This record gives sequence, structure tokens and C-alpha cells, in this order.
Amino acid sequence: MKSEDLKSIPIKDNKNTIDSNKLQVDIYVPLDACACEWSQFMNLIFNAITPYIKHIKHETKSLNSEEAQKLNLHSKCVVVDGEKKFSSSFALKKELPKLLKAKGLI
Repeated sequence: MKSEDLKSIPIKDNKNTIDSNKLQVDIYVPLDACACEWSQFMNLIFNAITPYIKHIKHETKSLNSEEAQKLNLHSKCVVVDGEKKFSSSFALKKELPKLLKAKGLI
């Protein structure tokens, strides 16, 4: 490929695009607090999502962000596809296969 050809390839902003081929998992934790407050929660969440990681796009977000306030979030939780909220890894682990099947990913 020539350098002129590379100039014509559009570059997508991955942060602002939703990948319809993946389940969006946003993990909300108090990032401004000591990691000891939320690291165990993160470990449990990653244990739940790791078996399906190739079908998931995950992002860690601050519980104290404007986005979290708009979603009315007050404690550590996971929001899937901007709609479904999970406050425990057990509930997420139980529902994740169903959500992935409903979206046709597995």
C-alpha cells in the first residue's frame, strides 16, 4: 500500500462508536477513592466477564462522573449496553450468557 492510499482511509474514533458486534459493559467505581475500596469488586466483575471477553467491550468509569449522576448511580455497579444495571458480580455472571444470546453474540 502506498502512502497516498493510507491518507484516504478514514480513521474512526473508537471511544465514541458503539460496536454492535459486542456487548458494552461499563464498570462504575469510585476512582477517586482508595483502590482498596473497589479492587475486590473489579476482580469479581472481571471473573464474570473474562469467559466472554471476545464478545464484550468494557470500560471502567468513575462513579462520581456526570455520566454516573445522569444514570442515578450511587454505588459500585456495572451497566450493560447503557440499560441494565448490576450491583453484584453474581447477578452479572448469571445474566451475561442470556444477554449475549439475546444480542446474537453466542
